[in-house]
Amino acid sequence: MSWWFHVWIADRDFYTGFRLQCKLSGPMFFLYVFPFLGAYGHDFLEFVVEGGTAQRWWNDQRMWMIRGLSCFFFATLEYSLKCLGISTYGFSVTSKMIDDEQSKRYYQGVFEFGVSSPMFVPLAMGAIINLVSFFVGLVRVLRGSKFEGLLLQMFLAGFTVVNALPIYEAMVFRSDKGRMSFKTTITQTLALYALASLLLRD
Repeated sequence: MSWWFHVWIADRDFYTGFRLQCKLSGPMFFLYVFPFLGAYGHDFLEFVVEGGTAQRWWNDQRMWMIRGLSCFFFATLEYSLKCLGISTYGFSVTSKMIDDEQSKRYYQGVFEFGVSSPMFVPLAMGAIINLVSFFVGLVRVLRGSKFEGLLLQMFLAGFTVVNALPIYEAMVFRSDKGRMSFKTTITQTLALYALASLLLRD
C-alpha cells in the first residue's frame, strides 16, 4: 500500500490540483522525513552488516517497488474478486528455463522484463506518471512556483524515478531479450492515455 500511495496518490497535485504537500518549515514535514530515513537507514545497515553490498541493497529496494506495483496488486485484486464471487483468470504458467544470457544478466544485477505480462502494465504506468510529474514540478519551480510547497512531492516523484531507472531502460534503451515487450509498452501507453483523459477532462 505504501508504494501505491507514493506512486499514484502523492503526485496528484501535479496534474489535478489536489494538495497533499506540507511545508518544509512546518512540523508535519519531519513526520514524513523521519520514518522514511529511519526505515531505509535501518534496513541498509542490516543489509551491510549481514554481508550485502550497497548495490544489492538498492536492487532489493527496487524489487519491493516492483512487487508492490505488480504481483502484490494482482494478488490483492484476485483475492477481492474471489471474495465477491467473481471468477478470475488466475496466474499463467510460464517457462522457468534460464538460458546463458539470462543467467549472465542475473549475476550482473540486470532486471528481466522479457515476458509479456499484464503485471508489468501498472509498473510501467507508475514509472511514466512519476517521470512526468517530476518534470512538471521542475517546470513549475523554474516558472516561479514556491519550491517549499512542492518539495515533498518532487522528492517522492524523484525517488520513484530513480528506483524506476531499470524500467525506463527496459522500455526504451535495451535491445536484449530482457527488455520490456512491445505489447506491454503499447498497453500501458493506451491505459495512460485513458487515465489522463479521465483525470484532465473539463
